[in-house]
Amino acid sequence: MNDLSDFDILFKEYYIPLSSFAHSLIDDWEASRDIVSDAFEHVWKNFAKLEKSTVKSYLFLYVKNRSIDYLRHQDIRHNYAELFLKLEANYAEINFDEQDERILKIKKAIECLPPQTRHVLEECYLREKKYKEVAAEMGFSIGAVQKHIVKALRIIREKIAKEK
Repeated sequence: MNDLSDFDILFKEYYIPLSSFAHSLIDDWEASRDIVSDAFEHVWKNFAKLEKSTVKSYLFLYVKNRSIDYLRHQDIRHNYAELFLKLEANYAEINFDEQDERILKIKKAIECLPPQTRHVLEECYLREKKYKEVAAEMGFSIGAVQKHIVKALRIIREKIAKEK
C-alpha cells in the first residue's frame, strides 16, 4: 500500500466497523473512537510497510489489543480508587503516636548499621538512587549493593523485633 487514496478508502470503509468493534469490547464510544483513531494513525505511519491484503486484519487486531489495554488500565484505576477509599476510611483510625514511635525505632536501628551498609541504605532509600548509581559511586558491584540492602533490612527487622 502506498497511495493516499488507498488509505482514504481504507479509512472510509473500516472506521465505523472498527469503532463498533471497539465499543463492543469496552462499552465507551469516546474511548472506542480514540482507539480507532490511534489505529489509523499507526497504520498511516507504517503505510508503506503494510500489505494491502492483511491491513484489515491488522487494524482489527490493533483495535482489539488497544481495547484490552484500555480495560486493563480501567481495572487499575478502579483498584486504585478502591484502595484510596479504604485508606481514607482507615485514616481516622491511625494512631500517629504509634507511627512516630515506630519511625524513631527505625532511625535508631539505622544508626546501629555498619557505616558502608548504612550509606548504601541511605543512598538507595532516602536519596532514591538506583542500585547501579550507588554501585558506581562506591566502586561496588550491583550485587554487593543488593547484599548491603538485604543486610541492612535484616538488621533493622531484628532490632525492631527485639524491642517489641
